[in-house]
Amino acid sequence: MLKATFDIVPETRDTEQLRNSQLLIEVGEKVFSFVIYNKEHHRFVGLRQYNLDFTPGKNILESLLEITTGDELLQIPYKEAFVIYNYTDSNFLPAKHFHIELNQPVTELVYGNARKGLMLSEKVNGWDMYNIYRVPREIHALLQRKFAAGNYWHYYTLLLSDGQVKTSPETHFIKMVMGADQFLVVVFKDKAIQLLQSYSYQTPDDVSYYLLSICNRFQISQEKVTLIVSGLLDEQSRLYQELLKYFLQVQWDQLPDNVSLDAVFSPFPSHYFSPLLKMALCV
Repeated sequence: MLKATFDIVPETRDTEQLRNSQLLIEVGEKVFSFVIYNKEHHRFVGLRQYNLDFTPGKNILESLLEITTGDELLQIPYKEAFVIYNYTDSNFLPAKHFHIELNQPVTELVYGNARKGLMLSEKVNGWDMYNIYRVPREIHALLQRKFAAGNYWHYYTLLLSDGQVKTSPETHFIKMVMGADQFLVVVFKDKAIQLLQSYSYQTPDDVSYYLLSICNRFQISQEKVTLIVSGLLDEQSRLYQELLKYFLQVQWDQLPDNVSLDAVFSPFPSHYFSPLLKMALCV
C-alpha cells in the first residue's frame, strides 16, 4: 500500500459519524487527496494526500487502484462523495458560445489530440461561462465503479466559485495555489477573471518571474495588488521571502469563520489545504 504524504487521520473512528459525512476527492496527474467533511457540524475531520509520481514500477492507474481498494477510510459508505479532477487540459468558453459538440475540437485545438480522454463540461457558478476539460477515460471509469453515486467537478470550476472568490474584497487580486513543482494562478482585475493558468517552476526566482510578468501583462501594480497564497508554502521558505521582495500585500488564504478543523489538523497551517477544504463547502 502506498504511504500517504499527509496522513491527517480523523480523531473519531465512529463509523456512523463518518457515514454521515461528505467525502471530497481530488485526483490529478501527480496527486490524489481526499478530505472528510461533517456538513452538519461544519467541521473537517480528516484528510489524506498521496503523491502519484513516486511509485516505481506502477503507472498512475495501478497506484489509484491500490489506494482506492486499500485505504480503509475510502471503504466507508459516506453520505455523499465528490470527485474533483485537477487536470490541466481545461478551457473556458462564454456561455453564449457553448455547445457540447465543441468540447472535443476546442480541447484538441489548444492541447492537441495525442492524449486521448473523456470530454466533460460544466457551468461555472457565478460566471457566465463553461469549463470544458479532458480527463483520462480509464481513471474516470475506475472512480465511477468505486463511487457509483459520486458527483464530478473540475478543480478550476470550484476554484472560481463564489465561496472562493469572495475571500478578497479587493478589485485587483491574485490567488496562488503552490505545489511542489508547479503553481496555479488566478488573476482578477476589476472583478473580472483575466487569467487562470498553471506554471511549472524549479526555483523561487521562476515563480517571481512569472508573477511579475503577469502583472506587467495585465497592467497590475505589484505594490498594490493583493496576493492570496495557499498550498505548500511556509513563511520561513525562500520562496515566501522572494514573494515579499516584490509584493507588499501578501496574505495567506483563510477558511470561513463558520467552519472548524479537528485537532488532528493543528500541526499544519490551514492554508496548506484551504483550496480543497473550501471546495467541500461549494459542492
